[in-house]
Amino acid sequence: MRSFNRFFALTAFPALLACAQDISGDWQGTLKAGAQELRILLQIAKSDSGEWRATMLSIDQSPDRGAVTPATSFSLDGANIRFAIDAIRGSYDGKLSTEGASISGTWTQGRALPLEFTRATKETAWLDPSPHRTQFIAVENNIKLEVLDWGGSGRPLVLLAGLGNTAHVFDKFAPKLSSSYHVYGITRRGFGASSAPFPSGDAMYSADRLGDDVLAVLDALKLNRPVLAGHSLGGEELSSVGAGIPNESQD
Repeated sequence: MRSFNRFFALTAFPALLACAQDISGDWQGTLKAGAQELRILLQIAKSDSGEWRATMLSIDQSPDRGAVTPATSFSLDGANIRFAIDAIRGSYDGKLSTEGASISGTWTQGRALPLEFTRATKETAWLDPSPHRTQFIAVENNIKLEVLDWGGSGRPLVLLAGLGNTAHVFDKFAPKLSSSYHVYGITRRGFGASSAPFPSGDAMYSADRLGDDVLAVLDALKLNRPVLAGHSLGGEELSSVGAGIPNESQD
């Protein structure tokens, strides 16, 4: 009986070790569907309440690197990792390796395909190729917005994305303007890496509230006579900003 107990302890240890692993961070995998290969970025984080959360991005399918899709559910049970993304009717069932460096499993979205994730490191991480600097600017208590700075010379130009997008949707377009402008982009609250207020409500995302966020970023950056350009929903923010600026200060 003593030998059996020792054997059980040795075999159970890897599972306990996997369970104790911190899985937060970026994980990278390649989904192979026939001749097509899609790079998938999985970002896992633990909330202040101890719940696991995750987002996923198909880098080769979206021009907006920041427009991640949140997982509807995520669970870690021992070494077993499962999550579902209802928005795209997909789910994943995988298992964390003993050393905690990879997750092997199956992605199901219409059909089941093998998908292995490896933990991204400083040396292996898929870097954002766009030549911008990223900073986070506080616009309200516990609310910070992601602001991209592509540099350039000339008058400040601030780009506002449409609904569902982040400032990264301008990653290829913005550098083309940097010869004439100093180009910035703002990711509005609730999207991408910007803070998402909770509990949320209409007041948290009203046009005036979003417009005030833009003004707060402009003040923080100390931009002189910036040009603002918005796409789709960005037009509502521009209208709010314009309505709140005295006529004599408008250009």
